Amino acid sequence: MIADLPTRRQAARRLRGFTLIELLVVIAIIAILVALLLPAVQQAREAARRTQCRNNLKQIGIALHNYHDVNNCFPPGNVTMGDCCSTPSLINWSISILPYLEQTNLQQQYNFNLPNETPANVAVLKSKLPVYNCPSDINAGALLVPDSGPHNNQTWAASSYRGMGGVAWSAGDAYAYRRQWDSSDILHPNALDRLRGMLYWCGRGGSGAGRFEPVKFRDITDGTSNTLTVGEYTTKSRPRRTSFWGYTYTSFVLSCATPESRTLIADYDLCSAQGDSNACKRAWGSFHAGGTLTFLLADGSCRSISPNIDMRVYTGISTIGGSEVIGEF
Repeated sequence: MIADLPTRRQAARRLRGFTLIELLVVIAIIAILVALLLPAVQQAREAARRTQCRNNLKQIGIALHNYHDVNNCFPPGNVTMGDCCSTPSLINWSISILPYLEQTNLQQQYNFNLPNETPANVAVLKSKLPVYNCPSDINAGALLVPDSGPHNNQTWAASSYRGMGGVAWSAGDAYAYRRQWDSSDILHPNALDRLRGMLYWCGRGGSGAGRFEPVKFRDITDGTSNTLTVGEYTTKSRPRRTSFWGYTYTSFVLSCATPESRTLIADYDLCSAQGDSNACKRAWGSFHAGGTLTFLLADGSCRSISPNIDMRVYTGISTIGGSEVIGEF
């Protein structure tokens, strides 16, 4: 038994674990490493999300070009059955290009002869389509009742992208940029052709029938590489004011360019607190780092735009034929 004593002591030494201080030191080192690595991991994830968002817009760009090849024009921004603002809605640009996004089966379920608000059409238009959802958008794909319009309290699929209607303009109102390109507002005499964007309201019935036709490549005299077509909009406040790819009513699938920086942030309530809310309903915004916005241009390329962009440049690239000299952006 005595001879075995050293062996037992040696075994005890071999089985001795960490002291409390040693354990705390190890935990502290791990915590420091996690703190150092977490920002890098988050940046990598956001870079991947931003890349996916850009790829979505490029797919949309190819679909728009293919639509033009078949129809000799781009799709209308939106179509309603009468003048603004509560008449039933019909087709819009994002519904029109479904076959060119490998969604032919979905579009075949859509009845072009019935308003979007018909329950059977709503059942189609509440589909969550990854190509219309930016991974950084916390609202994308949610089923929500839009904040206004003839929705009949039905839910629609939230999305991340809107078409560019054009530059909002003054109509002698108290608010200088009240008139927009997503409704029969465009029938106002101050709705100059040079302020049109790529995608805007085209009337069916009402006084707007036939005045404005969908855009053709030949109409883009500013150059396709200088013309915004589709961009991001979401909001961290008032989610029901976000984008809805299938909800044609006015601003939910279209936005406009209002030359105020408050309209380039992903926060509807903050924008509204700084002025007239009509511009905020037609705003742009993203949850990418620094609020950077990704836009599809008419030539099919994508560009990142800062919310601090020069407003003259911003409005210049939002029209198809203003002949502005904008330089780099």
